[in-house]
Amino acid sequence: MSGEQARAERRLAVVTGGARGIGEAIVTDLVAANYRVAVVDVNAKAIARTRDSAASQAGSVVPVELSITDRDAVERELARLADDHGPICALVNNAGMTLPATFLDQTDEDWDRILAVNLTGTFIMAQVAARQMVEAGGGAVVNISSVSAHGVRTGPPAYAAAKAGVEGLSRLMAVQLGPRGVRVNTVVVGTTATPWLLSKKSDAELDVMRESTLTGAIGDPGDIAKTVAFLCSDGAKHITGQLISVSGGQWMP
Repeated sequence: MSGEQARAERRLAVVTGGARGIGEAIVTDLVAANYRVAVVDVNAKAIARTRDSAASQAGSVVPVELSITDRDAVERELARLADDHGPICALVNNAGMTLPATFLDQTDEDWDRILAVNLTGTFIMAQVAARQMVEAGGGAVVNISSVSAHGVRTGPPAYAAAKAGVEGLSRLMAVQLGPRGVRVNTVVVGTTATPWLLSKKSDAELDVMRESTLTGAIGDPGDIAKTVAFLCSDGAKHITGQLISVSGGQWMP
């Protein structure tokens, strides 16, 4: 098969928050699995860096600067992607944000911001992409959650609530979209050694995090990426509606 034929046969995957950390690892693994990957992020420079580092073949990464909370922009950009590259066959809702707070000092403003990105943005992306998938005959959605949704580690209540909402939404999506050919699963992420985490935590704090796992180790972004790539693949064609914990045993369903 020629390089041109191989490129033409690539299926289109979309990864939100794909320019950094776990998202970048997911993009890299999907590219290796011969997907053409649209990297959705609000940071244009980070998208360009991911494109250059992950693109092992010309045209394998498509940069999309986009806020996932802007429905009009999401509909416009996902339609453009379908026109240029064919319908979306896989969506990974990885984008997220958080801000430090406890339950007693969580502000309404930060509550709204965190839920907008983590929950509403996931809903908008999934709904728009799933409409394409249904029309095309099927697809796969993987939503990223966190052990924070299960009270495993302390953190801002808005983030825990948003991720719990993502899990409930995912189950409903699986029920309603399964008969129409769309599989929906959720990866529940534990403490993961992203560049952000390693830059913010002391060695002592990282040791405590290791001790909170059954494996005695902090996860790697690649651990998440491999699970996501499998759930997007035909190898997972009979798996839907599942919460899959990739947390070293921090949380067990």
